Amino acid sequence: MSQKLPCNIILGIQALALKVQPEEEFCVRKAAKLVNELVKYYEKKTNQTDPGTVMAMVALDLAMCGIKFDNELDEHLHQTQTKNSELLELINSFSN
Repeated sequence: MSQKLPCNIILGIQALALKVQPEEEFCVRKAAKLVNELVKYYEKKTNQTDPGTVMAMVALDLAMCGIKFDNELDEHLHQTQTKNSELLELINSFSN
């Protein structure tokens, strides 16, 4: 089992000292960068200075992205399964 690495990040105005698996460090830092970009975006877009309000908007945005991604993935899986079934039926029609 690998040692966890210290990973100090800043989210908005909040400093966090985390311990992460070496293979997760890149993702944690990239996620922190995305959060901070969204913080700046919502601060500018809404002229909001309250960190709690801005972070709530960021959290909602990221949650919506996750839900939209899941819905799109489900739709693609459904379409793929439908096409696979059609192809199997076509193959079976030639083998009979």
